[in-house]
This record gives sequence, structure tokens and C-alpha cells, in this order.
Amino acid sequence: MNQNKKISLVAADPAVERHFKGHKDTLTGLSFHPNSNQIASSSLDRTLMVWNFNESVRAYKFYAHKDVVLDVAYSPSGEVIASASRDRSVRIWVPKIQGQSLDFRAHMGAVRSVQFSLDGQRLVTASDDKSIKVWMVCRRRFLASFTDHTNWVRSAKFSPDGRLIVSCSDDKTIRVWDMGNGQCIKTFNEIKGPAVDVEFHPSGAAIGSANVGGCVKLYDLRTDSLHQHYAAHNGAINKAKFHPNGNFMLTGSQDSTMKILDLLEGRPIYTLKGHCSAVTSLAFSGDGDFFASGGADRQLLLWKSNFDKDDRARKRPRQLISSKATKSKRDNGPSKPLQVDYDDVKDSETIEKQSPVPSVEDLDLDIISEPKLCQGPIANLPGENVRVEVINMRQKKPFEKGHIAKFGLPESPSRTCLQSPNQTSSVVESLSQQVESLRDTVVLLEERLSIVEDELKK
Repeated sequence: MNQNKKISLVAADPAVERHFKGHKDTLTGLSFHPNSNQIASSSLDRTLMVWNFNESVRAYKFYAHKDVVLDVAYSPSGEVIASASRDRSVRIWVPKIQGQSLDFRAHMGAVRSVQFSLDGQRLVTASDDKSIKVWMVCRRRFLASFTDHTNWVRSAKFSPDGRLIVSCSDDKTIRVWDMGNGQCIKTFNEIKGPAVDVEFHPSGAAIGSANVGGCVKLYDLRTDSLHQHYAAHNGAINKAKFHPNGNFMLTGSQDSTMKILDLLEGRPIYTLKGHCSAVTSLAFSGDGDFFASGGADRQLLLWKSNFDKDDRARKRPRQLISSKATKSKRDNGPSKPLQVDYDDVKDSETIEKQSPVPSVEDLDLDIISEPKLCQGPIANLPGENVRVEVINMRQKKPFEKGHIAKFGLPESPSRTCLQSPNQTSSVVESLSQQVESLRDTVVLLEERLSIVEDELKK
């Protein structure tokens, strides 16, 4: 390695392990193989790709969809992959070099999301036709449809036990559905912008949503109330994923950053900068040791988590997020962001193949183990690098009060939003974000008070 290359990694900080290039447009979905040795990605370039972490095994690119691919999901067994597309179809792939796939017309509009149930027997899809549908995978047979939404449905996910489904829509509602009777049993209304991504907490007792307003909200299903609120980003949040142990959440935003939220302490602990533009897709490996991010810059980054090492050492049990934040016991002291300085590498070689039938390419793509500095638009791939910066907020002084307000609202401007040093210069901006959060809560309280008054009148 060139002596001019300098790497400074901070212990227990998230770090980039691999860097993949191959897609020709924005990445829309990511899914880890259950064994965490592969990852599947979907893209606006109408293809699906399977990346192998073994450097001796090449990446495969699959063709079949007639329009952009909007989501991808591995089955729990890892034997098949499901993909959803704007061509209104869902495809079930056997991820082998032959590129075999089965397709079925799932909806009357673009299919936005797809997910397998934990037993791998069922598939849930969400669509622009305002519906959520459940399918029997092996027979490609329709089982149930949920149609109470009045606008595009952005995301639909199974609960860990498969008994419930949660969905979010452009009609500014988040709905929870009972698979047993097919009814909507809970509805959460978004006052401002709609949620674009939603999923169950690993315990099944809460749901988390990513909102276009740059905030993350966690709802407690036992009390039907807003549990925590994080005004985390300056741009719309495209994805929000729970860590498998349930104690952390990863968010990706239009502002090109990712945030890691500690749900037990109730605060952001890391800001990650690795993409040149919007972060559009995220995924955790099954054990939580790794996570992947994809963006509008066509890059796929594989990260080593590291931030949950302290929890495993202390054998912290999986539990529902706490509504109170305690003083940080994991303050690692002063640390520096990850710094990288690398030479240029050659661009990946891709071979495009036009075929009306499902096909797969065996590609010899650039799989870059070491991140590089990114300069300028991603279209100019030759000689480009990816700059990775990790801002560790654990070194900051813990909050004196050590508590979160009832609805997860911050008690001080510093807790409203985790910003990079150059963004925190404006106190006015931080205060305005806090006012917006308080305003949302007041509206929620007024709605609840109106409901109570109506019940009292009856």
C-alpha cells in the first residue's frame, strides 16, 4: 500500500468495510442474505444485483423488469429474492447464474415495497393503487387486500410474529392491520408531511416511521401514542431501520447523511457521511454486525456497525425503547472522525445486455475494500473517490437532566437534532425545529382532548 495512504479509525465507531460500484442509477432497495455473505440491491436502472462479500466471487446483475425496480427482499431461507417494480409486477428470483424468475401482476399501479413474512410463506406488497396485498409465495396466489388508504402506499411491513401489518401512505396516515380479520385496528395521523417508510420494532410493541419533514417518530402500540420524536435531518428521511437488537435506529436522508439513534438514551450518537447525494436505501444484516447504504450517487457502502459492541459486552437484553433517557455510560472520551486518503482506482466495467427474457450477467465489477474521496457528480466515475466521515456524538457531555419529555420531545435545543459542527452554528435554526416539534405535540394533545370530550358528551 502507498505510504501516503493514511487511515485513522476510531475504536467502536462505524467504519466502511467495502465499497461497491455497478448500478447506473439511484439504488432503491437493499436486503442482506440471511447468512450475511451477500446483499441484493435494486435500482432505477431497472436491474437487480447480488453482491458477494467473497472477493473471489463476482457480482451478478439480473434483467427482467420493464420499468424501474423499487424494492428488493431476500426470503428468510435465502433461497429466493422478491423484487417490486413500477411495471406493476412482483418477481420471485432464484439468485443463480441462470437468472430464473417468476413474475405476477400484483397491482394496478407501481409496487413500492415488498417483504417476506418470517416463515417465508407470505409476501406483503404496497402500491400506488392505494392498496396493500398479501400473497402466498409458493403458489403466487392472492390471499388478502387492505384498501382503507386514500393515496399512494409507500411501505408495508409484517410484524415479527406475522399477525399484523403496518403501512404508511401519502394520505398522511400510518395504519396497523390485523391479518386475522383484515381490519385496520390502529391509525396514526401525521399532521404535516407523510411518512415514506415504516417498520415494526423487533419486539413488535412499537413502530418507527421516516417522515418527509426530516423527523423520525416512534409510536407505542400498547398506548397508541407517540413515544419518541427525533428531528434528525435537514432533508426528508427516505429510510429508517431498527437494529436487530432493538436499541438503535439507522436513518438515511435527502441531506446525504445517515444518523444512528440510541433509542434507550433517546439521542443521536453518530452522523455518517459517505454518500455524495441522497441516501435512498438502508439494510442491517441479520446479526446487526453490518449495515449497508445505497444512494442517488449509485454507490453501495458496506459498514461495520461497531456501535452496539458495548451493549453486547454488557449483555443488554432486547427491550422496547425506553421513554426516558439515562446519562450516557458509554462516553468514550474525545475522538476524531474517520479520515481517509486514497489513490484513485479504475472504474468498474459493466456490460449491458438487452434481453426481453430474464437474464443475469456475471460481472467483474470494482469491489473496493477501501473508501475513496468523492469529488463532483457521480457521472464522472473514473478517478472518483468516496469520502467517509464519522462524527461521534458520544464524546459530548451527557445531558444533565437525563430525561425525555412524555412524547419524546427534547428539553433543550441540543437534543432536538444531531448536526455536524458547521450546522450547529445557528441557534435560531435549532430553536425553530424545537418549536415545530412542540407544535406537533400540541396538535396531537388537542386531538386527544377532543376525542375525550366527545366520549364524555356521549
